[in-house]
Amino acid sequence: MKKTELVIFDLDGTLFNTKPGIVRAIKKTIEVKGLKPLSEDMYDTFIGPPIQQTFSRVYGLSKEEGEELGRLFRSYYGQDEFLLDTLEYEGICKALKDLKKAGIKTALATFKKEWMALNICRHFKYDEYLDSIHGSDDGGKLQKPDIIRLCMKDCGCDDPETVFMVGDTYLDAEGAETVGANFAGVLWGFGFKTDEDILKYEGAVALERAADILELLRTGAI
Repeated sequence: MKKTELVIFDLDGTLFNTKPGIVRAIKKTIEVKGLKPLSEDMYDTFIGPPIQQTFSRVYGLSKEEGEELGRLFRSYYGQDEFLLDTLEYEGICKALKDLKKAGIKTALATFKKEWMALNICRHFKYDEYLDSIHGSDDGGKLQKPDIIRLCMKDCGCDDPETVFMVGDTYLDAEGAETVGANFAGVLWGFGFKTDEDILKYEGAVALERAADILELLRTGAI
């Protein structure tokens, strides 16, 4: 394995627990549109993937109807009272600082709208430790591999074998696989529940806590 030059993080369920604000905005969207309320465990499925797609899947809606709900959701969630109703995961900020000290660049690649990701990172001052921050475009055309590549370009990293993508869902794993990057799945987020969920991806490693990132660095695993 080549020496790691860049570690790219997902946002929702990886850098931050954004569930409180997202759930509040989803509930408001559902209430305003008169849709059937969801069970509490259903909300996790909304966090990470493009939310318009999840609305369409959960409620059996057309693409256009899902996009309408997505726009309504974002009109609420984009307000600071929802967007910044976010929690930090223990040890993540220290991991970012220690990666920087070790000379490894760090970046953020998320399906969240880029301006939202920037606002959250600035609020918690994580932007001080990230060399690149990229999210979804307004048209929703960018896929996870596209966003990862934008981070790589910003950081001057041409070789995907020197890149680790860290995330909590299959979208992160498949995005890393598509660009040829390495992958580390986290178990503290909203997607992966067991090591087996992560290790089914070739060459992937599973992380139970943020400090594991640094341990992998020390042992040369990343």
